[in-house]
Amino acid sequence: MRTHAGILVAATAAFLVPSAPALAQPALTRPEEVGLSSGKLALIHDALKVQVDSGQIPGGIVLVARDGKVVYLEAQGITDPVSKRPMQADLIYGTASLTKPVAAVAAMMLVDEGKLNLDDPVSKYIPEFGGPRQVRVLKPGSPPAAFTPMPGPVPPSKEWGEAQYEFVPAERPITVRMLLTHTSGIQIFGVDNPDFPRAEPGDNLATRIPKLAKAALEYQPGSRWAYSNGPGIDVVGRVVEVASGMNFRQFLQQRLFGPLGMNDTDFGVKRALTARAMPFAPGAPLPIAEETTYFSGGAGMWTTVSDYSLFARMLTNNGSFNGRQYLKPETVKQMASNQIGPFVMGGYPPMGMPAEGVKFGLGMLTVTIPAAAGTRLPVGSFGWDGVGTRRFWAIPQERIAIVMMVPLIGPQAAPLQRTVEAIVMNSIIRQ
Repeated sequence: MRTHAGILVAATAAFLVPSAPALAQPALTRPEEVGLSSGKLALIHDALKVQVDSGQIPGGIVLVARDGKVVYLEAQGITDPVSKRPMQADLIYGTASLTKPVAAVAAMMLVDEGKLNLDDPVSKYIPEFGGPRQVRVLKPGSPPAAFTPMPGPVPPSKEWGEAQYEFVPAERPITVRMLLTHTSGIQIFGVDNPDFPRAEPGDNLATRIPKLAKAALEYQPGSRWAYSNGPGIDVVGRVVEVASGMNFRQFLQQRLFGPLGMNDTDFGVKRALTARAMPFAPGAPLPIAEETTYFSGGAGMWTTVSDYSLFARMLTNNGSFNGRQYLKPETVKQMASNQIGPFVMGGYPPMGMPAEGVKFGLGMLTVTIPAAAGTRLPVGSFGWDGVGTRRFWAIPQERIAIVMMVPLIGPQAAPLQRTVEAIVMNSIIRQ
């Protein structure tokens, strides 16, 4: 069993991997000072090592904080088997869908200020959404739509042929609440629509999002839950722009990133920090923040585990951090509570958790039945993932935040995530 000093050594070793430029890492607090066991938290090191040594994952980073203080931070393994670059604790990576909870918080900040209402029709902010809308429905006897994880051209199935649709009018307008709960019908995971407008070079939210108003929906608004992994939350970003009078990036920098101290976070990688960044795939180009014009609320943010933990710690502390209130406590509770009623969160395999034990709030998942969800986290824990391998949890009942990053796409990180969750919960010192 490793001691607290062992945890510090492991975490500090991760800090000392050369990076350019070197930036300050969060100070580590002795776990016992916030009611956690150093010896039990040390098992995270072993859990990471088992997954890396077995080839389940190439590497990973884990951060644990309680009462706003970081008590564990470690990086192990490599970023990919091609470059064999060592993982480092200050690695900058694409968060993918971990951008979505940030966009949701931005919208809810405006709700708190009375500048936005969850039940407003989106057309109040984007007039193009006020026109007649069509919903496409598979024709009886049609082959199913070909699977695609992201919006884009998909060839028809050679075995079954191309899906055939008929179109019916939308029965109700899309609201801001529907966007934040993935009940709007705008683009869903696994299904492509060739008529869906793609983002063009030089596009921004103001030029692209109005075009989405012409695309057919995948189901009647408000009739089911289906994950819009593409541009559904991009629409939220545009709503924030209109309601705030700032572009989405400016709003986040002024209202979240700057005040929280998320200095390595942006839409793309800051040019001065590219040496510390990991592309989505070996050899893939890095998006440069200074050149980015499309601020995707669904998947555009790049950050570090430490930076994202500031956001997670704020949510864990009922919307407050370092003496500043970002959200009302009741707003955080609303975001973390079931907002989809009896709808089932099915059809998104990278989530890595059975849908029977979870529900969706506003921009993030919430644990409702831990045993059914396969997690040791208590009821009311909330968070989300990015491409299945970037995950955060806010556990308000225990004042704990967890952030994990694995350099893959898919559910391969789920065993590590469940193990880390169990270790952290088991490390709580009960009086």
